[in-house]
Amino acid sequence: MLPVQLPEETVREIMERAKAKEGMQVTVDLPRQTVTLDDGYSASFEIDPFRKHSLLEGLDDIGLTLQNEPAIAGFESHRPSWLPSKR
Repeated sequence: MLPVQLPEETVREIMERAKAKEGMQVTVDLPRQTVTLDDGYSASFEIDPFRKHSLLEGLDDIGLTLQNEPAIAGFESHRPSWLPSKR
């Protein structure tokens, strides 16, 4: 699933405006959750807050995990000695 979805009528409006003006610029503003055309047309969109945060911070699954590195290190430091080494 795409992180941003627009209603079909909004996509249709954007496409019609883009066809009407050669070189139309379309700006997607993720922090403000808007799509704006250089002719002044603007539409807002909803996005899952978690997806928005991940995209804005450039985080993939590994990056998200590494945000918890101090907690992971703390957990690992208390592993029982009878468990295999983490290395």
